Amino acid sequence: MVTMSGVNQCLICGTYYKMGEKGSRLVTCSDECHEKLVERLIREFGDFKKVCSLVTGKCYQVPTRVIIERGLTHEELIKFPEWKD
Repeated sequence: MVTMSGVNQCLICGTYYKMGEKGSRLVTCSDECHEKLVERLIREFGDFKKVCSLVTGKCYQVPTRVIIERGLTHEELIKFPEWKD
């Protein structure tokens, strides 16, 4: 993915781009390619993931998109509904 001199190759369209260019992301070259990647990952991994707190033992239903786009801290888990089996 990362090539010479900080130039990346988009995972979706294969375009080479420099980080920080308008609309560029870590692994995609544009907002459009980012959305395609997120949609592909959601199709593969599902709309929600079961994320369990190692502290409390409770599990939460977290949208896959949130994990991909923002990441997740332990403190944020309580903002999501508890996982129902």
